[in-house]
Amino acid sequence: MAKEIIVGIDFSNASLSALRLGVDIAKRTNSDILMLWVQTAEKDPVEAENTLKELSSSFVSALGENKISYQIAQGSKVHKTINKVVHERNPYMLVVGTNGNSGFDERFAGANAFKTLSDCPVPVLLLRENFNFNKPLENIILPIDSTPDTRQKVPWTLEFARMFPNTCIRVLGLQSYSGKTIRGEVEGYVDSVETWLKQKGLKYTVEMRDSDNSTLTTLDYAKEVGADLIVIMTEQEKTLSNLFFLGPYAQQMINLSPYPVLTIAPKEINGAGR
Repeated sequence: MAKEIIVGIDFSNASLSALRLGVDIAKRTNSDILMLWVQTAEKDPVEAENTLKELSSSFVSALGENKISYQIAQGSKVHKTINKVVHERNPYMLVVGTNGNSGFDERFAGANAFKTLSDCPVPVLLLRENFNFNKPLENIILPIDSTPDTRQKVPWTLEFARMFPNTCIRVLGLQSYSGKTIRGEVEGYVDSVETWLKQKGLKYTVEMRDSDNSTLTTLDYAKEVGADLIVIMTEQEKTLSNLFFLGPYAQQMINLSPYPVLTIAPKEINGAGR
């Protein structure tokens, strides 16, 4: 039985980029595509459904034996409606496009974006409309911090490494400036991840960085190595800078990252990589 990938559609260029990438991942994972539009007053529902039908027709041949379909959902809150459908269908992942320099458009902005991620039981892949489809996925950033759940994103990182051949996993150990115990925990977690990657025979590198803000340090490193994807947890260690300067880690990353971001809820492994 084929898996299912849900792609959030609002007919923006960003959501169309999300659809295109979703179709590519679907081909690599033997998955079906469900385009999900949450009905809004800004878009005529008849026009929207006609566009969804056109999109289905344009991608059906690319999916081969897999299917592409659409669903029009109704709800007063976009993020709640999306999560309701996700809980009902339990897809392989959710793919969403983001707009502008501040991340999600107005309907997803700020706390709503974070609620979408934190309430979603499956991995969420977010990308901007200017995603470069001509560049192969070569560098996956895997930040490792001192939280007990930090390694839960490793199986999904391996999943993407298997999807895209010749990928290098860039393990980034994020150490706090203070606290020998915390630094030791990060080093231990990084060592265990390195052992796992060696056993799987995957290409990887390891870098340790001191950091008082995980997001900014991760993005600086991502720029240095030419990142193609950053994999994070929806809950990460909370430094004073994270809490009071830019907000929760996942929300910071969504708002600031020019690279696609795959977010994993700590309670959700979904069997990937096993």
